Amino acid sequence: MTRSFLVATAMLSGTFIGGSAFANQSVATQSSAELTRRAALGIALENTSEGPKVTLVTPQMTAALAGVEHGDIILSLNGTLTKTNSDLVAAAGLLRSGDTTVLTLKRGTATKTVTAKATPRPLESIPGADMRYGTLSFKEGRLRDILVTPKTAAPGAPVVFLIQGYGCGSVEGPPNHPYHLLAKTLAEAGIGSYRIEKLGMGDSLTSTPCLKTDFALEMEGFEAAYQALIKDRGVSPDRIIILGHSMGGIQAPLIAAKGPAPRGVMVYGTALRNWQDYMQELFAMQGFVSAGADPAEAEQAAKAFRPLMQRIFNEDVGLKTIANENPNHEAMLRSAFDWDGDNLILGRNLAYWRGVAAQDTVASWRDTKTPVLAIYGEADFAAIDERDHKRIVDVVNFYRPGTATYRFLPLTGHGFDVQASRDEVRAANQAGKPVTVAPYNPELTKMMASWISALPAKGQTAAN
Repeated sequence: MTRSFLVATAMLSGTFIGGSAFANQSVATQSSAELTRRAALGIALENTSEGPKVTLVTPQMTAALAGVEHGDIILSLNGTLTKTNSDLVAAAGLLRSGDTTVLTLKRGTATKTVTAKATPRPLESIPGADMRYGTLSFKEGRLRDILVTPKTAAPGAPVVFLIQGYGCGSVEGPPNHPYHLLAKTLAEAGIGSYRIEKLGMGDSLTSTPCLKTDFALEMEGFEAAYQALIKDRGVSPDRIIILGHSMGGIQAPLIAAKGPAPRGVMVYGTALRNWQDYMQELFAMQGFVSAGADPAEAEQAAKAFRPLMQRIFNEDVGLKTIANENPNHEAMLRSAFDWDGDNLILGRNLAYWRGVAAQDTVASWRDTKTPVLAIYGEADFAAIDERDHKRIVDVVNFYRPGTATYRFLPLTGHGFDVQASRDEVRAANQAGKPVTVAPYNPELTKMMASWISALPAKGQTAAN
C-alpha cells in the first residue's frame, strides 16, 4: 500500500537539517527578539540500519564546526539516541542558536564525540521583496510568522495566507523548497504571502509540541495567525486569500467560515470526502492509479482495513487496545499506518486524526461565503484524482452560484513539483525511476495570480 498523500506532504518538512543557501543575503529582517532563532545542523541524511548517515555537510554550520564528515553515522545528539533520521530531526529541532551541541558519531569502526556551538538557521530572502519575521502570542507561548511583501506591490495588494500540509515540520525552507518558491513567484507577480509555524515548529516556542497537538488546537493556531495578519500586520481581510495545501485544504474553509471573510479561498491537493472514506480509497486505489498495481487485489486487501479504520478514526479506544484485540491489527498498524507502538500514526497523534475525521467538510464549504478556486495537479496521486476538487466547486456553486472555479494543472505533483503526465508518472513508478523534474511549477502561481486578479469587488458575483 502506498501513502503518497502523507509522504508528499511530510516531504515538505524536509530531511535536510538546516542549510546555508541564504547565508550571504541580508534582505530578510527579524522584527522581534522574543524568539531565539532555531539552530541548524547543516547536514543531509539517509537512513541506514546503523542510524542516520551523513550525505552532505554544509560549511560553517553546526555539524561542520563540530567536525562531522560525509559518511559519519550519527548515534546520538545531546544524549538522545538517534536510530533514525526522524529521531535526529526531532532532537535537532530542540536546538536553539548558541546551544552546546554534542554529537556522538561512528566513523568507520571508531566511535567519537564532537562538540560545537549551534549556529542559527539562515533567514530566508527573496530578491525584490521585504521579508519580515515576527511573532504572535499564542496561549502560553509564541509562534513565528513570516510576511513577504513585494517592494513594487501596489497599495492594497493581495496577500496569500498559506495553510500548509499536515506534517510536523517547519514552514521555512531552502531556495528549492516549494513553499519558498511559492512565496518567491507570488512576490514576482506582485502578490504578498504569509506563513505561520505550527506549535513548536521552526522558531516557535510552545509547551505543547506539534506531535502532541490535536486538530482543534492546531486550528486555533491558524485562526490566531489569521487574526494577527489582520490586526497586527494591518492586512485587511479584503486583501487576504487563504491557500490550503493538502490537509490545509480541509482547514482553509474552516478559517474562512469563522471570519472575518477573506477575499477568497484557494485549495490544492486536498479532499472533500470524510477522512475515513478518503483513506479507504487511498488504500484501495492509489497503488493502481499511481503505479499500475492490480486493482482487484488492492480493493480486496483494502476491505480488511474497514473495521480497523472505524476503530482508529471514529471510536474512543486507544491504539494499544486496538493492536491487542486482533492478531492482525498490530501488523496492519505498523505496516500501513507507521504506528510507533504508542500514540502516533502517520506522523501525528491519534487525537489529531480523530479531529480530522470529525470534520463536516461539506458544511465548511457551505459556510465559507467567499469566492473559491480548487486546483488539481495532473500527477497528484495523493489526492487520487480530480473528483473531490470538482465536488468542492459544485458544493460552493450550489450555495453561491458562480463563485467557485475548478482548474486543472498539467504535469504537477502533490508537492507543487513538475512531474509528467499521469501515464508517464505511472510508468516511471512501475520502473522505480524518479518522477520529479523541477521542485516547483511556476504555472501554479500564474494560475492563482490570474484568478486573484479577476476576483470581483466585494458584493459582486465572481466570474469563472
